[in-house]
Amino acid sequence: MSENKIVTDKRLFYKLNMAQRLVLKYVDRETTNHLGVSVTQASALFYLIKNDGCRLNDLSTFLMQNKSAITTLVERMEKNDLIVRKKSKTDGRASNLFLTDKGRKLGRKALPKVKELNQELIKEFSDIEIEIINRFLDRIITNYR
Repeated sequence: MSENKIVTDKRLFYKLNMAQRLVLKYVDRETTNHLGVSVTQASALFYLIKNDGCRLNDLSTFLMQNKSAITTLVERMEKNDLIVRKKSKTDGRASNLFLTDKGRKLGRKALPKVKELNQELIKEFSDIEIEIINRFLDRIITNYR
């Protein structure tokens, strides 16, 4: 887009919604085709690489998913031998999640793919434009979390 062109379509909520849906659909397809896991599963693996043994609630908060969605996600990941769930030693109602060797390897394998997808997303923007986009998205995340 040229610097002098005036943007007349300012439907930000609509555009954010459409962009989020399209990007997630694309990234989900790419991670599933190249890694065999959904983008949500890859995100869970990334979180667990740094927070192995976390509680189910911690993962739910990080992924911003409700209890039923996170339960389904964890069940799928257990079935695929990516994680194991163990009862908490300190809270009988809680569970802790641990990566399996397969899950840890897959998480590490997924990192370069996600970095590649991120580079693809920003490839036509200048550093200044990327900084503005990041500020905009950070503000939304901070204000609406």
